[in-house]
Amino acid sequence: MYEFRDAKREDFGQIAAFPQDRREAFFMWPRGSYPFTAEALYEAAMRRLLPTVALREGEIAGYANLYDLEERESCWIGNVIVSPKHRDQGAGKFLVETMIRRARDELGVREVRLVVHNVNTGALLLYHKLGFEPFGLTPATDDENREIARILMKYRIPG
Repeated sequence: MYEFRDAKREDFGQIAAFPQDRREAFFMWPRGSYPFTAEALYEAAMRRLLPTVALREGEIAGYANLYDLEERESCWIGNVIVSPKHRDQGAGKFLVETMIRRARDELGVREVRLVVHNVNTGALLLYHKLGFEPFGLTPATDDENREIARILMKYRIPG
């Protein structure tokens, strides 16, 4: 069973090791410089809202945060990453659902949004299963300067 807590400064060393290659790092933090350092991730997290870790038996299983709050309306989920050890075990689903609840309960928003790259099939399928719907697309280039699409997705929080 998963649980969550606010991320602590000392967590970012582990989180920095989650991306297994440049491509995974790009999916997590396109503006970051791979390999990530704990300090760079921590500094980025301090500019975001509610940096959160998912835990399983006390071990960090995933990380995400929120940003670009439009008060009482919407915010964005960002920097979503799951530990390689915890992939395909429900950690991603738990983490995204947790961020939705925190956005609603702690920030009072009615909608959460996120960006997913068209080549990140696993994330696209997860977000679709969770009820996110695409609402826009912007061209981008990936970590190897190839053309990709940034798919903007939103989830309207019931109630």
